[in-house]
Amino acid sequence: MQGDEASEILDAPVITDDHADDVSLDTIEALLRDHWGLSGQIFPVEEKHGVGYLVDNGNLRYFLDMRDLADEQALRVEHEVMRHITRSPDGPQVPEPVATKAGAEVLTAEIDGTTRVLRLLTALDGDPPPEDRDVTEETAAELGALLASLVKSLEDFDPLIWNGEHEDDLRKAGPRTVSLLSKVADQEARDMIARAMVSALRRIHPLAAEFRIGLVIPDLGPGDLTGETDDVDWHPTGITNLGGLSRSWYVSALAKTCARILASQGGEPASILPAVTGYHAIDPLNAAELEALWPLVIADIAFSAALAENTHAEAPDDESAAEEARGRRQILANASTVAAEYMHACILEACRIEPEPLDLNLLMPELEAEKIRLVDLSSKSPLFQGGNWTDPDCDWRLLARTAWETGMGSTRYGEYRLSRSKPDTVATEPRNVALHVDICLPTGTALIAPFKGTVVQVAPQFSLRGENVTLLVEGMETALTEGAEIGPGDQLGTVAGAAGAVGGLRLRLSRDHENHPPLFCRPSEAAVWRRLAPSPSALLGIDCDAPAAISGREVRAWHEFVYDETGHTVLDFSGMAPLIGHGHPSIAAASYQQHLRLTASFDGSAEAEALRQALVDIAPPGFTDVVLFQDRHAAMEAITELARARETTEERAAVAAYQENSAEDEIDGSSEDEAEISYAVASEQAEREECATPLIVELLPGLLHAAEQITSARENDRLIIVDETRTGYGRLGENLWNTERDDIKPDFLLAGSGDGGRLSVVFCNEEFSEALAPLANPVSPVDAATALAALTVLREENLAANASAMGELLEKGLRQLAEESDRIEAIEGRRLWWSIQPRSEDIEIWDALDGHVLHDVDHSGRLILAPPLCVSEASINLCLDHLRNTLRLPPK
Repeated sequence: MQGDEASEILDAPVITDDHADDVSLDTIEALLRDHWGLSGQIFPVEEKHGVGYLVDNGNLRYFLDMRDLADEQALRVEHEVMRHITRSPDGPQVPEPVATKAGAEVLTAEIDGTTRVLRLLTALDGDPPPEDRDVTEETAAELGALLASLVKSLEDFDPLIWNGEHEDDLRKAGPRTVSLLSKVADQEARDMIARAMVSALRRIHPLAAEFRIGLVIPDLGPGDLTGETDDVDWHPTGITNLGGLSRSWYVSALAKTCARILASQGGEPASILPAVTGYHAIDPLNAAELEALWPLVIADIAFSAALAENTHAEAPDDESAAEEARGRRQILANASTVAAEYMHACILEACRIEPEPLDLNLLMPELEAEKIRLVDLSSKSPLFQGGNWTDPDCDWRLLARTAWETGMGSTRYGEYRLSRSKPDTVATEPRNVALHVDICLPTGTALIAPFKGTVVQVAPQFSLRGENVTLLVEGMETALTEGAEIGPGDQLGTVAGAAGAVGGLRLRLSRDHENHPPLFCRPSEAAVWRRLAPSPSALLGIDCDAPAAISGREVRAWHEFVYDETGHTVLDFSGMAPLIGHGHPSIAAASYQQHLRLTASFDGSAEAEALRQALVDIAPPGFTDVVLFQDRHAAMEAITELARARETTEERAAVAAYQENSAEDEIDGSSEDEAEISYAVASEQAEREECATPLIVELLPGLLHAAEQITSARENDRLIIVDETRTGYGRLGENLWNTERDDIKPDFLLAGSGDGGRLSVVFCNEEFSEALAPLANPVSPVDAATALAALTVLREENLAANASAMGELLEKGLRQLAEESDRIEAIEGRRLWWSIQPRSEDIEIWDALDGHVLHDVDHSGRLILAPPLCVSEASINLCLDHLRNTLRLPPK
């Protein structure tokens, strides 16, 4: 029997070729025809109680259920339940009994010498749960809601009609587990399962008196369900089998459904939350049920593991039984990674149930709390600059500096600390949310018990356990001993340290007496941990909570990283970062110093002249001068105006020559057709208008027609502009300018300022410089000073060489991805500028990079990656990891 239980995963009913007890299909056809007037195709179907028969008459489907005589009364009561559910306006879809021609819902018949009980039910339309799909959040929520709708529809069902108990009722899980494990020789497996069961039962038993009891299916499995399947998911719509009905704890039935979902997800605890919220929205769980739900889930998982181990012990050579045992044990291990209190908090958070407020007195009532200065350690803090947050001791140093004036300072609770907001990885997020506060206070400051409790621990961390919360203190001197009973208002100790100095105190609260909360948690866990480790503001008498942070709102950038308010870090490979990277202190210093001296724009300012000369020193061959413009638009307008003026002068000379020739023709009596002459003049003017428009070329890798365009423009005497705003200063390789590598000789080279500002640089020869200069407005000395600082950084930090080295790594990684993935059609680029063309059907694949890598996608769906020149090897590898994940390739 136990072996059968182990294999009973309750899959959907399956059609079989076997006939129940050798009853022939001819016999079944005769029964259907004689008693119900039905005929059609008949299929034997395996189900919980043996084999039934699916009947399809072409219009409707029915299910013929054949049972032993002893089941007659149970079937009659089950029909009463079906009718009750059907009458309920919000009840689930369930089968309905079909009466015989004589009006009976249950038929007793002699079949092959045995008295049988038969009934015919309507078969619900729909599909069984798919075996090859994970249970999604939406499906889990719908399963919870379906179970709750069953409970609600049967709330007023007469309890005297049905008193049966289900054999898998969790109220029997403990003794049955002990029995199953008694035959298991694997000591490690036995101990693991037993510990999980005992721990769960210890939490369940004190709460059981508050559990509601009613008629429910304690183990609603896949074989009991039908639903609708769309392109994305399967949605449960009805219950096909009510044979498992019994009077049980409502929360036990929910726990078993959650356990099935959890098992399908490999033991991931959070997978049960949608089912819990779906259930709770319809049939609200009481406080005891909410607290006991997770222990009940663990109890069911432990029982399943014991069942699988027992089956394996009885058939040690059966590899499938061994695999089932290993799988069930792993599911239990995964589920046991979270504490019961944590899951309780997760359930309360998911159901939006506020925790009970804590009644706390002041910890330091004699302290002038209003003098405590709070230090900002968030991503927005002005105290962070130049990457100083990467120093492990930075937070303490900034706290000490903040507390210098009054001798009292405090960090903020719930703050997303920048110092712990490390660059993102593919799989994890940083633990950067503070669940404690660190306070600088005068040594000797007295600490008073804020509530009645027991001293659990004195060193290295003081712990005072109250009825609902535990106080944890570090940095306190105390004369108390473990086990001491403390009343509210009793002195706990004093702030440790030398007399007259400032001491450091670390405070946190915990609602979980057994497991202390961490000092920091991940942002995705913050809402739950705030319940378990509440704010110590009430202890201090001030609001020490950090302001709410908004995910996705960028507030800081550094090198190739961008941070949002929660400290989430993304790589900036969009090409929009300054060439030298974000947040360089030299740029900030140059801007600050220049703001103190001069900000107004004047012709010939010292800052602009110094920048111009520095740019001339790095100008590509063939260019002798530089003209500065406030932005790219102004530069392009000036060059276009110069081109038009140049063409207008030539056109006037051409018109004068034409008029002179026309006059001579008239004298000579020429008879040339005037319309032809007008057309020729118009064509020449159109060509000259085209020539008056400069050709703008951006020498990006993959632009195959740039050389032909330049040749054609040169033949037509058009001015040529090479735009190196995105490619200059060494982004594409060994040369600072792409024109050097490709040996292109334009009239103008347009570049940015390197510092991310608006300033635009035009390289040209002396003749064009003299013509352009009058068209340029004076540039801001602040812009000039910061651009000059960026050029200094480029030179002193040898960023062009770094770009070359990192570009090689990026190229190698991208080409390897292209070889491994059939989603990539083509890859083009050089050094730190690359484009990746996906297959046409995968044009939206790059959306998966959002939130990880800032990037650009052009109109054709090509991914553009262009990190700043300061990019590190770690960031290159991290970007490649994100791309592997996006392309669904296995980790390298």
